Amino acid sequence: MCLMLGLASTNANAQPLKAQELADKGLEAGKNYPGLHNLCDLSSRFRIAGSRTAGSTKKRELSAEEREKRKQGAYVEPTRVFDDLYFVGNRAVSSWAIQTSDGIILVDALNNNDQAERYIEEGLIKLGLDPKEIKYLVITHGHGDHYGGQEYLVNKFHPKVVMSDQDWNMLEDPEQMIQNPRWGKPPKRDVTINDQGIISLGDTNVLLYVTPGHTPGTISLIFPVRDGEKTHNVGLWGGTGLNFGPKEDRIREYAQSAEDFEKAAKHQNVDVFLSNHPRRDGSVETMQNLQPRVPGTTHPFVDGKDALGAFQLLHYCTLAQAERLAERD
Repeated sequence: MCLMLGLASTNANAQPLKAQELADKGLEAGKNYPGLHNLCDLSSRFRIAGSRTAGSTKKRELSAEEREKRKQGAYVEPTRVFDDLYFVGNRAVSSWAIQTSDGIILVDALNNNDQAERYIEEGLIKLGLDPKEIKYLVITHGHGDHYGGQEYLVNKFHPKVVMSDQDWNMLEDPEQMIQNPRWGKPPKRDVTINDQGIISLGDTNVLLYVTPGHTPGTISLIFPVRDGEKTHNVGLWGGTGLNFGPKEDRIREYAQSAEDFEKAAKHQNVDVFLSNHPRRDGSVETMQNLQPRVPGTTHPFVDGKDALGAFQLLHYCTLAQAERLAERD
């Protein structure tokens, strides 16, 4: 997959589309995914991960009772979403377990060791899976809400930890690495993948795409899942927010990554969109539709060709943000 800085999309008369036109196009393409719609808001402030707004102060220390209430509010029942795909995250961040014939590929490790134990280990056990079968831990990008629980998992279950070279480099550079007291330790360099790399485990192949933007080496995944006799293909976008400030070139890189990944997803017949944050893909709400599902009906997570609309939204709306900056200049 070739990643190049993209030019603005054009309309039928070959005239560049304005920022709002691009945002509207993205909203229409991704209308089924309201958790992504704030990317299309051209009045929003450009955030920088780890920064605080002017005048903000350090948060007060929560009491033990308050911390427990917050934990309870974040809890999501571990769920078998497809025959071989399981959700073991919380309301803020996802961890997905892909079951293969030769072990488990785990995608992301949550914020810290406590969450890795509470949600991932205990969740897998509750679902009838053995955490000792975790063979690979794929970390989608180098922010601690995705790698923070890796220390617990690596020390206890010894999976191979997979990241892109770009994000390994980011974690090894103190000037690039983002610190947060809620996050656990970053992993030590282990397995490095390149764009369009493949993890093969048992009967399952997971395609890994380097989709820079959210971080320099965010990984997005495409992999099959089973629903009875049917097979579907998941496209899991590895990093959603524009959390690096008003950097036009980087936002354009993000938009190009989304466009390239949408083409790959189309080629691989992706019909399920997932994220590593439940609010982005609506997974917590969608999981509530699994239990009352009538046998033989469409799986709640399967969105057919409309699943590609999520990646089209990511492309058009981030490109709109870049054009917003260009128009302002």
